[in-house]
Amino acid sequence: MFDNVLYQNVTELLIDEIQKNNMPQALLFSGPKGSGKLTCAIELARVISCSGNGLGVYGEWTCACISCLKHKALNHSNLMIIGSRECILEIEAACKTFLHAVEASVPYIQAARYLFVRAVRKLTLRFNQILWEGDEKLSKMAPIIQNIDELLEEIDPLRTLPPFEETKKIADCIVTACQKLENLFLYDSIPVAQIRRAAAWTHLTTSDGSKKVLIIENADRMQDSVRNALLKILEEPPQNVLFILTTCRRAAVMPTILSRVRTYAFIDRTPEQQREVISRVFHENTSFDSVSAYLESFLPVSREKLSKLACSFLLTVQNLPPLIRRIIVQRFNPRDQIPVEMIISEAHNFEPRILFSLFLKEILDILRIAILEKGISSQEQKAAFSWINVIRTASENVSMYNQSISSALDYLAIELARASS
Repeated sequence: MFDNVLYQNVTELLIDEIQKNNMPQALLFSGPKGSGKLTCAIELARVISCSGNGLGVYGEWTCACISCLKHKALNHSNLMIIGSRECILEIEAACKTFLHAVEASVPYIQAARYLFVRAVRKLTLRFNQILWEGDEKLSKMAPIIQNIDELLEEIDPLRTLPPFEETKKIADCIVTACQKLENLFLYDSIPVAQIRRAAAWTHLTTSDGSKKVLIIENADRMQDSVRNALLKILEEPPQNVLFILTTCRRAAVMPTILSRVRTYAFIDRTPEQQREVISRVFHENTSFDSVSAYLESFLPVSREKLSKLACSFLLTVQNLPPLIRRIIVQRFNPRDQIPVEMIISEAHNFEPRILFSLFLKEILDILRIAILEKGISSQEQKAAFSWINVIRTASENVSMYNQSISSALDYLAIELARASS
């Protein structure tokens, strides 16, 4: 069990609770980004649904029961995933591994097929028709999802693969469709209507009486109405349903929700362990010392360019403290001041959306340098600290309230100027 969740002792606790039939009905997986929380949640869903049927050891990855085969392909009707997540970088990394495995006919080709298929379905599962019923966007996204599903059938791990060139064409089309689906339709914060529809789904009984699993990612990124709707489900949870919440910020989860879940803490792996995870999952030897850094290498805009754009943006802010302006000019050698519209364009429209988070992080890094600079006045230091709160609010406006990037940058420029005056 949990062979694909590496260097996390929490799996030993989960195995013990499964064997003793002591599994709580609601769990919270808390830990750093890239620590394997979603992988563990998906694997737990498979294990508790395993029927065995004499086809393998209960709960093992090699089990060939119908339930395990569906869960391994993330194609089980009893599994639902909701919540924000940047999926496309993992999809692109998995696609690279998959195509290399097919072209080179390596021994891990089957594992690479599952890796790619599962990466794609981690995205498409969030577009379950039940969740989007009645939404005006459904008619626009449905053809994209149908296209992805049809293409996935061509490379299903249980089918014979087409020749490499055809397989590559299929995989490239899948990635392109996933980019469109994520960029155009995936929310940053869960709509309250989707929590209510998910709640209705949990109350529907299955024909065989098997357990349902609802995974809610980034449970800290919720508006109050969504938190309250989730709390109602957890206060009186339906029988035979397992709820798994994930978060990188346990302290940001509502206390009343925390009181109704059992927390499992995931740790930050060491750089050596992270490199081994990258090697074992993506079959690539790399110098990146974290899974997140490896996935970010697939971004369409480099961190260096984002840093330059962050500097250019700061130079547009009125009342910019002289010290910060001097640090930007001397240390980062930015381009001339350019309009916000051009910044957005050169940042690939901040798609995928993780680019905006990294853009804000670059601004924060500049502020940290300024705060530690010798000779900084108390007024300049106060302004820099005020900026940190403004940047945090701008981030939440996008991640929790689904504000457009353009509006968020307008807000940021105005509030930074106000904090500097």
